[in-house]
Amino acid sequence: MPQEIIHVRTRLMPLYCKDFHCIMGACQDNCCDPGWRIEFSKKDYLKVKRATQDTELEAAVTQGMRRLREREHDGMYAEFCVTDKGRCAFHTEEGLCALQLKCGEDTLPSVCRTFPRLIRNTLAAQEHTLSPACEGVLALLWDLPEGIDFVEEPLERKDWMDYEPKTAVTARFADIRSFCIDILQERSLRLPQRLLLMGFLLQRLRDADWQTENTVDNWLAQGEQLLHNPAVAAELSRLPRDRQLFIANNYQIAVTLLGESKTKDLICELTSAVAADYSQKEAQMSFSELKYRDLEEKLEELLGHSDYFFENLMVSVAFQLEFPNLISPEELWTDYVNLCNIYSFFRFTSVCGCDREVSKKRLFHILVAVSRGILHGRYTQRELRDKFFQHDSATLAHMAILLGG
Repeated sequence: MPQEIIHVRTRLMPLYCKDFHCIMGACQDNCCDPGWRIEFSKKDYLKVKRATQDTELEAAVTQGMRRLREREHDGMYAEFCVTDKGRCAFHTEEGLCALQLKCGEDTLPSVCRTFPRLIRNTLAAQEHTLSPACEGVLALLWDLPEGIDFVEEPLERKDWMDYEPKTAVTARFADIRSFCIDILQERSLRLPQRLLLMGFLLQRLRDADWQTENTVDNWLAQGEQLLHNPAVAAELSRLPRDRQLFIANNYQIAVTLLGESKTKDLICELTSAVAADYSQKEAQMSFSELKYRDLEEKLEELLGHSDYFFENLMVSVAFQLEFPNLISPEELWTDYVNLCNIYSFFRFTSVCGCDREVSKKRLFHILVAVSRGILHGRYTQRELRDKFFQHDSATLAHMAILLGG
């Protein structure tokens, strides 16, 4: 077990974070009109309650917040109520926040002030990122055809952190995650091939000795060799495809997400784009592979037959999720299965969305809805991921099907 303490003294973020600004009322999926619960702490609740300056606002605050007595055990004390139009009670017709307009931004709960910004403390740095569950963030990713650069800055002394890693592998989180990002951005391979190669390498890391000091150095050296080996690229180009299984897997994810009232109509619409027939005798849905291929070609045309946008999206997701999880070998593989599942559903829904309209606006609408359902639905994400292990499908061969669809 390593004895050295890891001293975290820097802030790390994708460079595009510095360019983000809220587009407010111009956003087609305003985060104040989400169909998801806006929950916050007791401190935030009391701050809003005390901010009332006139009778009209006091009445709005009284009617616009609800206590979460069933959630107090995990720090969630209250939530904003949703109107019959599905909006936050403080959301104006112009797409602005009445509470902020009257009392100032500092009055808002922290979730409202910071979304889609996220801050995580890791063994690498204090990490700042932006969630793709925001249209403004997706627009930034779309405008980065050369890929994502990262910037590292010194932390203020008050934010310094010290960690004692549990294993020799855990201690090398920064190096391992950096190499995973390099794989995701290796453009000599198609994005599904990069993800599959990363799985092959992570499987080897999972099975290695995590207490041996040179484990990670050997793994990184082997990974660099495979990443730039033309023979490996040729082998990965023969990625197996089973579109029926790919579509069926993602259809089941969609069924799980149907409980989200805001996304129900959208999910039903997306899945119906490729649903062919339902067999009552076998209680099984069949899907049109031909229709899916036609829609996939439309998406490829929209993307300019390039992987760069989805590459940027998955780099952003991996960074947001602090991928890979090095708590244990088992958690490492679980995290990889989760990442493959997210990519697969992003791809599936983006393709299906081309049935109604092929446009950047339509693509962003779908990805925002999917991100809010999965990336910001911790329990849903865990449920979807765990199903692979319950059904003995968390294998690299099965991930190849998810990636190759």
